[in-house]
Amino acid sequence: MNFYENLVIFESSLDDKAIEGSVERIKGLIVKKGGEILKTENWGQKKLAYVLKKQKKGIYVLLIFKALPNTIAELEKFYKVFDPVFKFLIIKLTKKQIEVFLTAMAEEENKETEPAPSQEENKNV
Repeated sequence: MNFYENLVIFESSLDDKAIEGSVERIKGLIVKKGGEILKTENWGQKKLAYVLKKQKKGIYVLLIFKALPNTIAELEKFYKVFDPVFKFLIIKLTKKQIEVFLTAMAEEENKETEPAPSQEENKNV
């Protein structure tokens, strides 16, 4: 399986519930084809660099996932007919990018599992 980064731009007129539903559909397609979602980030509404399909703003969502190469062709077909999505980009990550991503994920997990220092420990400092 290869690692991929997928940036999707949704229409800015969509509400949060519609965005969540659309992202879940995308995730479902990836998982159905044997892939695994590693990270999802909603970057929110941002101004586009130039007007696209009469839109000046879009809602950006980043997906990082593992999948077989044939999944990408299916995803591209899906995006072309899925109305809420008006721009997308799928990039296959290099070995170095994968190492950096996995290291960052491990550090993030370690921060979450470390217990916060208690107030008594803070007084001793």
